[in-house]
Amino acid sequence: MALALLCGSWAATLRDRCLDSEIPTLAGRLVRALGQRSWQMFGHLGISHRLLHTLERRMVAAYRRELAARAVNGRWRPCQLQSLTAQWVCDRAAGWHLVQLAPLTLAGLSPTDPAWRALTGALNRLILARQLRDDALDLAVDLNAGRAGWLIHLIAAAIWRNDGTLSPLDRQRIAGQWLLDGGLHQRVAKLHTLLCAEAVQALTPYIGDLPRLCDVIAAEQQAGQTVFATIPSFDFSVTGAPLRDSLGAVDAGVERSASLSQRLRVPD
Repeated sequence: MALALLCGSWAATLRDRCLDSEIPTLAGRLVRALGQRSWQMFGHLGISHRLLHTLERRMVAAYRRELAARAVNGRWRPCQLQSLTAQWVCDRAAGWHLVQLAPLTLAGLSPTDPAWRALTGALNRLILARQLRDDALDLAVDLNAGRAGWLIHLIAAAIWRNDGTLSPLDRQRIAGQWLLDGGLHQRVAKLHTLLCAEAVQALTPYIGDLPRLCDVIAAEQQAGQTVFATIPSFDFSVTGAPLRDSLGAVDAGVERSASLSQRLRVPD
């Protein structure tokens, strides 16, 4: 179990770094090998093959949506940004869901069990809170690279509400909204705090058995307060990563590394 979790965590971390162009696309081979090994070990432990494939489909679909939401000529169309919802964030993290669902399954819990619902709900909120904080930290880099995420989706929604119409957006408009709209900044900070608080609330009946997880959530809340108290600076003179029109190799590498079914042959 520990080795399966470790391989899956490595695969998820490396896949994210491939998407962010932080490591060579050739690392996609390692991502695929680690992901397949993790999935196979979970299958041999008795985790439902159907559950594994369901999580895989969610994850692959989310990564495809992310790649399709890269800026074209420095601009995003409304349909690109509208697709990057909170549900998309959770689907993208399907590999992390397995880290929790596998032990629950092996413990004999049913998806209808209150503990299952509480723990998975807490995990979703923690995933969303961490993604929101990461997006805020990386906003300038992501805009330079033509990448979009959940925070950019929220900023775009605020712009469209103010304008009363959906229109394509460029990075300067998104950065300007984040820098100048104090109300938006406060709402996002409150959303991060709320997600952490709801995660803790979901875990309240089990807090005696999960002290480490509660510590992780408390640390996330503190980290978020620090991040959202700081307004980032933006430098658009340098592009931190290739834009959408030069991402063909990255797209193909991530697509291959995200799909695990080809060699997964473990029956229910």
